[in-house]
Amino acid sequence: MRWSVRTALASSLALATAGGVALTPRAAHADAQTVKLIQLLIQKGILTPGQAKDLLQESAPSARRHGHAAPAAPIGSAEEIAPAPTTPGQIRVTYVPQFIRKEIADQVRAQVMDQAQQEGWAAPDALPEWTKRVRVFGDVRVRFEDDLFDKANYNQFVNFNAINNGSPFDANAYNQGTGAPPPFLDTNENRYRFRLRARLGAEAQIDDWVSATFIAGTGQDDGPVTPNQTLGTGNGALNASGDFAKPALWLDRGYIKLTPLPQLTFWGGRMDNPFLPSDLMFYHYLGFDGFAGNFRQSIGDGVTLFGTLGAFPLFNTAFDFSTLDENKFASRNSYLTALQGGADWMINPDLKATLGVGIFDFLGVQGSVSSPCSYAGTGSAITFFCNSDVTRTPFEQFGNTMFAIRNIPLIPISSANPVPPDPQYYGLASRFNVLDVHPRFDILTYHPVDVSLEGEFIKNLVYNRDAILNHGPPNEQVGPVNNFGPNGTYQGGDTGYMLKATVGQLEIQKAWDWNVSLSYRYLETDATLDAIADADFHQGGTNAQGYIIGGNLGVAKNTYVSLRWLSAEAISGPHYGTNTLYLDLQTKF
Repeated sequence: MRWSVRTALASSLALATAGGVALTPRAAHADAQTVKLIQLLIQKGILTPGQAKDLLQESAPSARRHGHAAPAAPIGSAEEIAPAPTTPGQIRVTYVPQFIRKEIADQVRAQVMDQAQQEGWAAPDALPEWTKRVRVFGDVRVRFEDDLFDKANYNQFVNFNAINNGSPFDANAYNQGTGAPPPFLDTNENRYRFRLRARLGAEAQIDDWVSATFIAGTGQDDGPVTPNQTLGTGNGALNASGDFAKPALWLDRGYIKLTPLPQLTFWGGRMDNPFLPSDLMFYHYLGFDGFAGNFRQSIGDGVTLFGTLGAFPLFNTAFDFSTLDENKFASRNSYLTALQGGADWMINPDLKATLGVGIFDFLGVQGSVSSPCSYAGTGSAITFFCNSDVTRTPFEQFGNTMFAIRNIPLIPISSANPVPPDPQYYGLASRFNVLDVHPRFDILTYHPVDVSLEGEFIKNLVYNRDAILNHGPPNEQVGPVNNFGPNGTYQGGDTGYMLKATVGQLEIQKAWDWNVSLSYRYLETDATLDAIADADFHQGGTNAQGYIIGGNLGVAKNTYVSLRWLSAEAISGPHYGTNTLYLDLQTKF
């Protein structure tokens, strides 16, 4: 049982003065250091004057019990020589030898240190208690990127993302030579860039089963797949400010994690991907907004079953939609709901197999044709208000089939309107409910030279070619506006697959760890949502096929160099081939 500091001090002093030392009249003179020690204890409130006096008086009986008689004090003895206390706080004490004082000091110091460490209030170099529950981590990656385009590429791929996040595009005016062209993607001119990705986060353990995580990171913009910051651009207009302009930091993660049972985990907020990593469906660093739960249970013989369920908001209608119209429109929100189950099977210490099967249903992402749009103004100053504008794709990389969603009423032709205006936004032509089958097999027989074989197959179960071909506003050319072959035939598709082999250390942790990998991908236009697919392969998105070869080499603890070569071309539509080189230096802590 732990004593209090006051009890320890009193007991130590009593033992010291009763330790069998025979005091003589000469030894009765008060020792100056001992007096200071006991006066300090009284001033600190650890001992009262009465307690100190009683404690010293106990030494005489203790000495007699040990067979030492205390001599009577004659006239002129120490009791007369030692002056009586003259001020409050002064006391008379008998002499305590040096080795006894050292023993007292050691005992008191040990007792105080023990109590301080257990209660966390005075240990040397101790940090506040809350810091023991917080873990700080982060990573930094510096990249050289070389983007090489086939000079035979088609050069009029429309940038639908720029249109949907800016002013609508009037195809009628453009075709008649009276309007501006749409924004186009770069598919011909090579580019090289130096890029940075940096993230800093903290995880706080609130309780045994509750934790919170926050991560801030770089990003060229607030898009879902843009963690890289191109050096020399900052965040200026047209993405072209330079002269060491400072980039912005974005909220990369922010979530609460609950583990009420060892087998059960819940997340809420902006979290990491709670499902098996997918090279086809999700960008590797994609953050998921929403809620998810995971259950894992061992059933013996090296087999563990798992299941993950999640619901994630993809888009939420602006509170004042439509901003410029006094008559507000109903909301149209979109979500991802997903369920994935599977098993890990440790066949033996050298062989491990994993299989995951999931359904990923993207609700409300398909574009909708509006009711007849209302409008205000005349001539070139006409503004249209369309209740389907909220269903245009909020973010798009490349590949998904698009169609016009605005039902623009016919405006009478006049000198102010020589061409009927048709300012359009664009939405996804297909629905998306994706089946994902994901096997993996790890061979650890020749460790540290391990082998991992991985595959993935996805199919959009609700893809409907006929519906896509017959979908559109009544005053428009019905059907899709992209993914046409040379003869004008629509070439969209709903399937994707991937094969990958990795040899070496599967995780790079220290200097000279290494691995190499080779993979092949085939991903049709509408196999999955292109907005959140891989942002590196074929400049991001879907409608691409090709291979990736790469390797990683550790140069220090948690620090490695990575080299990858990506070669891909479009599956549907005009020719579009790319080659990309990535050279990375990355470290984490």
